[in-house]
Amino acid sequence: MKEYRLKWIDWVVVVLVMAFYTYGAFGLAREETRELYTSLTPLVLLSSLFILCIYDRSPKHIKALIYILLVVIVSFCVELLGVATGVIFGEYGYGTSLGPKIAGTPLLIGINWIFLVYATAAIQAPLGRGIITTIVIPTLLMLGYDVIMEQVAPMMQMWSWEGGSIPLQNYLVWGALAGLFHTVKYWLRIDFRNRIAPFIFFIQILFFSIILAL
Repeated sequence: MKEYRLKWIDWVVVVLVMAFYTYGAFGLAREETRELYTSLTPLVLLSSLFILCIYDRSPKHIKALIYILLVVIVSFCVELLGVATGVIFGEYGYGTSLGPKIAGTPLLIGINWIFLVYATAAIQAPLGRGIITTIVIPTLLMLGYDVIMEQVAPMMQMWSWEGGSIPLQNYLVWGALAGLFHTVKYWLRIDFRNRIAPFIFFIQILFFSIILAL
């Protein structure tokens, strides 16, 4: 797609974002600066979302807006029930780095879900509208992202699991929910297009990987 060709200014943005996340990864890896950097997590997430909004080239229609709100609300409610009952993802609790909470669930968690759904959908967009490319590939991307993120979440004070081990149930339900969101998007024929989204998504994976390696 023509809209996915990057201009020189886009590469500048990509380099700046990569430098920002890399700097943050080293800050989080150090014990003496970890608390400061974890407190910046909401700002980092919202800043990344803001960049995606600037570069959004998706067709504008009301059903896309309704879908976005649906993902935010449903994902938040599922997480809310998950924290309260421990039967959805497993026994876990949120830390302090994701900001204000309702009943132990950060308000930003729904924003994080739509960020991932949007970004993976934008990565898939140039590949066409087949079921594999529209549902399976972005779902697997989200699942792979979660596998890596789960390893650093306790260190970043995002959330932690009872007993310290991540249950397989978490990945199964997380992947199923991601697949559901992408299936609904496919059924509604909603396209998300954003030439910066693939870079931000994989920069975040690199960010988590650097923290793990240090």
